[in-house]
Amino acid sequence: MSPSISIGVAVYNVKAYLSACLDSILRHTSEEIEALVVDDASCDGSGGLCDSYAKRSPFIRVIHFPYNCGICAVRNTILREATGKWLFFVDGDDLLPEEFSSVAKSLLHLPYDLIFFDYISCQEQVFRHTASIGQPVIELSPQVLEAYCISCATGAPCRLADARLHSVRYTSVWAEAYRRAFLLEQNLWFPEKQEKSQDVLFNTLVYHACRSAAYIPVVMYGYRKHPNSVCNRYHSDFLPGMEQLMERNLAHITEFFPGREDLLDDFLHYRVAGILLDTMRLSIFHPDNPMRYHQRRQAFHALLEYPRFSECLANLDLTCYWLERQFLLNCARKRRFFLLTLAYRYPWILKGYGGIMHRKKYWKAKWMWGYHANETGQYYRPHL
Repeated sequence: MSPSISIGVAVYNVKAYLSACLDSILRHTSEEIEALVVDDASCDGSGGLCDSYAKRSPFIRVIHFPYNCGICAVRNTILREATGKWLFFVDGDDLLPEEFSSVAKSLLHLPYDLIFFDYISCQEQVFRHTASIGQPVIELSPQVLEAYCISCATGAPCRLADARLHSVRYTSVWAEAYRRAFLLEQNLWFPEKQEKSQDVLFNTLVYHACRSAAYIPVVMYGYRKHPNSVCNRYHSDFLPGMEQLMERNLAHITEFFPGREDLLDDFLHYRVAGILLDTMRLSIFHPDNPMRYHQRRQAFHALLEYPRFSECLANLDLTCYWLERQFLLNCARKRRFFLLTLAYRYPWILKGYGGIMHRKKYWKAKWMWGYHANETGQYYRPHL
């Protein structure tokens, strides 16, 4: 009997979190649900731990890479070697809920190419959330899929009128179930040698090709936050991968949405600005950066000379961003290295600034400009 569900687990040097992840998966493995674990040549003992779990269940398969190939090669191997109708991608430091198997099995009769689910952020070794089974299936229109595609390509926020969709994590592959036959029929693969932000590139292609999709508001994933994750640890070579991301984003925009100058503007204001902020946070101003103060300052000024960043800062519309991001981008535009050093070293400064500015905006609206609150708590200015 071939399994109906495949859980693909990407593993690379996550031994501290891997046992909890595989424990949360082990209880679901059966003739209907297989787990395909791919170890990307880990050097911390993760590979041996994977093998020990494979001995505990005949429905767990382990593939070891002889050398480190990157996350895209890992996920493409999962896609190629999996046998289930539905494919779930899992990172080796995250968790699955107890209700995963019962919800996953209920998908077998559904006709969609893609199904979105909810997730929660957790910091514990055990996923303590209880999912609510029996939620309605919300079909997504082609317009929604196009909005997701545009957002992945440009980095702009996706503002949909349907409030039920506001919690959908459409940028990450672990918040979705993919019909494997659809991915293979459309020849959809992860971009080789894209070490960071590969999810948005893959999903851009998926949403463009997708013929039918749905959203089920059930928690099916526990995203573990920790300082050693890719989204938090220090990267000495962060920018080269981001340059590749921007080039691929632009290629998707021009191919899928030709003539859309508004999307090129969104790309500049959101994707480029976001990468600038991430480069500052994860590289130049990261606490694990070993460079001395003057070296980081030189690297900071060199970063601002990068053509895309200088263009972004020259045409910056700060009203596009929330207050904390306005502060950081304005400091970058004015080359205030010292203020940025303080803001990244002491996050409470940034939070305090945001709180003060929010309160200032509140009192300005209420008193200085004559705004009043209505019965719903919203502020309006009466006609005089």
